[in-house]
Amino acid sequence: MKKNFFNHNLSSLLGLTDSHILTFTGGGGKTSLMNTLGIEFAKQRIPTLLTTTTHIMKPDFLPSKACIEEENLEQITSFFMNLEEDILPLAALGIPEKKIYNKVKWKSPSINFMKKLSLFSRKYSNISLRILCEGDGSKRLPIKLPKDGEPVFFPKTDTVIGVIGLSCLGKPIKEMLFRYELLPKLIFTQKNFSSQNNFTKLPQTTHNITTDFLYWLCLSENGLRKNISSEKFCIVFNQADVLDEKALAEMITLRNKIRDEGISCHILSLKNKYIIK
Repeated sequence: MKKNFFNHNLSSLLGLTDSHILTFTGGGGKTSLMNTLGIEFAKQRIPTLLTTTTHIMKPDFLPSKACIEEENLEQITSFFMNLEEDILPLAALGIPEKKIYNKVKWKSPSINFMKKLSLFSRKYSNISLRILCEGDGSKRLPIKLPKDGEPVFFPKTDTVIGVIGLSCLGKPIKEMLFRYELLPKLIFTQKNFSSQNNFTKLPQTTHNITTDFLYWLCLSENGLRKNISSEKFCIVFNQADVLDEKALAEMITLRNKIRDEGISCHILSLKNKYIIK
């Protein structure tokens, strides 16, 4: 089990160097992964915008002038075109909604503005803007099921990244799964699976989370694959640092089975900055 430590090359390890508009879904580390990749792109001098199609906390690691809180293409353009040399080309966009414990919660810009921004970033801009968007909420739980209308993809999304936090392994499904009440919808999706993978039946809701359950969650069209069409799809298992050797070996087996289904899949630790080869 070799660890490949990353510094500013996680995007290439995940196969995202050609991705332009990325939407992050699922649980267990979406925001951290989005921010990590955003900083990495910006350090490569790629103008990058962080945003949401639902809700997100205002990123407190960015300077105030990099936090754009109105639907204003001119302000976005001005930020990137007038950067000081020591400032990263990284900004964030969100509309202030309310304060929670002295932190500002943002809601998404309007769908019309997001459509303008997606066209602007691709066709009309001299700054080749890359957009990273959080398209899902999970109430800080490591796994989730999307309800009707979720996830919400940024217009013209070309890459969807589904995230799972491995702190859920071995723990009760009911405690770890956001929107647990939707679990019955996950059961009736056996047609989605290859006959080559002989995983057991989906565990009952009283059982703990196993790699079998995560397989169902990853491949079900009511799980992480919901509404994925022609976009590039990548599954990221985060929090590898919480696993012992046996659990990690089981996850590597699961990763390989998901890859056998033709889906990009990776195991990593954002906390300790490594990816499992």
